[in-house]
Amino acid sequence: MPLDFSLAGKTYDSVDIAIDQADIERYAAASGDENPRYRVGPDQVAGPVFPVVPGFPLMMAVAADPELNVGNPLMIVHGEQEIVYHRPMRGGETLVFTPSLVKVEDKGKGAVYVVEVAAATQSAERMTDQYATIFVRGGGSGGERPASETVAQPVRGSVAAEFTRHVDVGMPARYAEASGDHNPIHLDEAVAMAVGLPGVINHGLGTLSLVAGGLVDHVADGDVTRLARLWVRFTDMVLPGSDVETTVWESGNRSYLFETTRPDGTVVMSGIIEVRSS
Repeated sequence: MPLDFSLAGKTYDSVDIAIDQADIERYAAASGDENPRYRVGPDQVAGPVFPVVPGFPLMMAVAADPELNVGNPLMIVHGEQEIVYHRPMRGGETLVFTPSLVKVEDKGKGAVYVVEVAAATQSAERMTDQYATIFVRGGGSGGERPASETVAQPVRGSVAAEFTRHVDVGMPARYAEASGDHNPIHLDEAVAMAVGLPGVINHGLGTLSLVAGGLVDHVADGDVTRLARLWVRFTDMVLPGSDVETTVWESGNRSYLFETTRPDGTVVMSGIIEVRSS
């Protein structure tokens, strides 16, 4: 059955979540990010992709909403992720997280929904806004796919950085423990192959967290507090035991485009990172 396309705008109950310093350090370690700012200590701040950790259970709760009618969770694909940073998260804070459905759209055979998880302090100071765009295979009406809107693409300027990161075979298990995402396609060879994958694949957000460390190093001088926005579109899978290569281009006004590929040139994700002045 298709999703309920009338649910756009639905807001769910807010949840108070305590941010633990050890969780921040554990996530950075699972992401292969050695930036000392993420280690437990008085100056610790959360890494660029860490907000997905407290946000993940809330995104999954929306997916499980019977009114939305997602059905089999193995049929969902994480298409895009965006994080807008108002100020960095720190261990020891208790934050208020509020999930909502931004949109639910029919895409013919499939469907797309967008979940926002807004985080704020208990005094209502905005922390982060994150958006997950989820594609549901078989979740559409089955009719003709609506035409996509034409969006002007940012212009690539000169190359600002190039770097390579290795996705070791143990990363999916470490990332699952640190993030709370235990989807079996990242952990169980038989389940992954049963849904048509060549085997266990790396978490998309795991690959992003691995690459984001390099992005912060190259465009923000290693200072995560300068980040204003990170947006990524996931376009292909990454197999554990392989390398990923990232190219970063200047795009004007402290904005950068990036593209991450497998060694054979297949693009696995592309995105935008925006930074504030130092």
